Amino acid sequence: MKYSKITIAGKVCTGKTTLLRLLEKKLSWPTFLTGKLFRQYAAEQGLTLEAAEEQTEYLTKKVDYKMRELLKSPGNLIVDGWMSGIMANKNPQVLKVLLVCQDVIRYKRFAKREKITLGEAKKSVEERQNNWFKKIQQIHHVMDTTLNDENTYDLVINTSYVTPQAVAKKVLEKLN
Repeated sequence: MKYSKITIAGKVCTGKTTLLRLLEKKLSWPTFLTGKLFRQYAAEQGLTLEAAEEQTEYLTKKVDYKMRELLKSPGNLIVDGWMSGIMANKNPQVLKVLLVCQDVIRYKRFAKREKITLGEAKKSVEERQNNWFKKIQQIHHVMDTTLNDENTYDLVINTSYVTPQAVAKKVLEKLN
């Protein structure tokens, strides 16, 4: 196999975690979910996810640098996180995947997942992304355009109108 690790990046509700779970099941590789760490921190601190992500530069750096460390270490790994492709930083053993999706579809997915209206979903998704992009720019001096620059990635998949299984199949084909 050409790659021993996979990073999955993309905006909110592009299918990152769904893809990670499908690949984990198929490959039996260990996983690292950055969002899970933020959600765990939010729960422990009694914060909303948005507040936890905005609260501390320390936590963001801790998660991002841990991801970078894991991507350099031996063994297989699948990483789900907005900064994962950037943290792989031209590492030839890492297959860098970017998932993209039409905004309205992402809002609908978020509304369904969170059981809220489409308007609430749009507001929440945009607010979360804008806050996060500002924070990343301040901490890592990385622009949101860099995070989503398709040239940074080995594989870019539009998840708007394809099944999660079809997305996983494309990644597995590129992996081999």
